[in-house]
Amino acid sequence: LTHEFTGTVTSYKYADGNLTEIQQMETIAKDSKGKIDAADIHVSADGKFLYQTNRGDLNTISLFAIAANGTLKHVETISTLGKGPRNFSIDPSGKHLLVAHQYTNDVVIFNRDSKTGKLTDSGKRINVGTPVCLVFSK
Repeated sequence: LTHEFTGTVTSYKYADGNLTEIQQMETIAKDSKGKIDAADIHVSADGKFLYQTNRGDLNTISLFAIAANGTLKHVETISTLGKGPRNFSIDPSGKHLLVAHQYTNDVVIFNRDSKTGKLTDSGKRINVGTPVCLVFSK
């Protein structure tokens, strides 16, 4: 669960119809300045990594490794290379993560390392007016 105005992420365990909180993690450095406005959250298809964006003044994406017991370990937080990362999606191959930037009118394509979860800029952009949602169809 991502908390929009604090930027924190909470992980839960689901069993017997009940949710039990496991952990709450900060995604924003304590010395960060500016508006916090968490936007989107996704888990990789293999269940090993969690990604969360902040579309406030920071325009970042945070990566967490997910342990077998559901606890999270912060791996890195990087720039989304645009403004207003409203939504993002991991492509069906798991090799790319695309970020829709509402205010810079583009989609930034990151390469995704399936072993570490880390993202690197592919250098590719899709220019499109005010993107707010990305969906892959089969």
